[in-house]
Amino acid sequence: MNTTSHTPSIAHRIRRYGAAGSLLAFPALLVVEAVLDPAAGGTGQVMFTAASNHAGALLASAVLLMLSGILMVPAVGGLLHQARDRGAGLANLAAVLGVLGGFGHFGIGMFYLVALALPGGDQNAMVAYIERLNATPALGAIAFPLILCFGLGVVAMAWAAWRAGLIGWWGPIGVTAVVVLHEVMPTSTPSIDIAALGVLTVVFGYLGVRIATLTDTEWDPVPQPRAAFATL
Repeated sequence: MNTTSHTPSIAHRIRRYGAAGSLLAFPALLVVEAVLDPAAGGTGQVMFTAASNHAGALLASAVLLMLSGILMVPAVGGLLHQARDRGAGLANLAAVLGVLGGFGHFGIGMFYLVALALPGGDQNAMVAYIERLNATPALGAIAFPLILCFGLGVVAMAWAAWRAGLIGWWGPIGVTAVVVLHEVMPTSTPSIDIAALGVLTVVFGYLGVRIATLTDTEWDPVPQPRAAFATL
């Protein structure tokens, strides 16, 4: 009989804490970004004014969007790790949508960085350039689906976590309600966006704490010997 004990490696624990921290951080960073963002709407005149008068806030917003997008990868990785049985298929879908949504936010951050070069040029020409960029069909065909994937991704992530037993029904219900309301509302304001992101922070922050406080066995169960070797 094999009596060797299973002790999770430091790498396994780093993976768990990294996933937990990412689940908490990716929406929290977006809350801060929404407060700082001087370029909501992204029209040519708005971008020129933001880059000219609020360059520091625009740069900070770009960095926060990009960091949040990057953190979607370890965040969905943590949910995939826990959804080994119940909700595995939903977790796989959530991972794809979540990572694509992260690309969308990373892309918005890059757009903000490009806008930082606008000051110093002719205002009318710079505004017209941004308007032409926004109206480019190829850009819209790629960017808008990626941004949509973020909303779909967080909904799928919340339901996958519920199926895996990590959170009660209140989590996915809250996330779904926020995303649906945000999509159907004809207009949005910074205060509404901040409140919506606050809900996401509460739900995914809870999941982050939940994963961080799992025991080593709950996070990475001891592998069982195969039947063929059980009698050796």
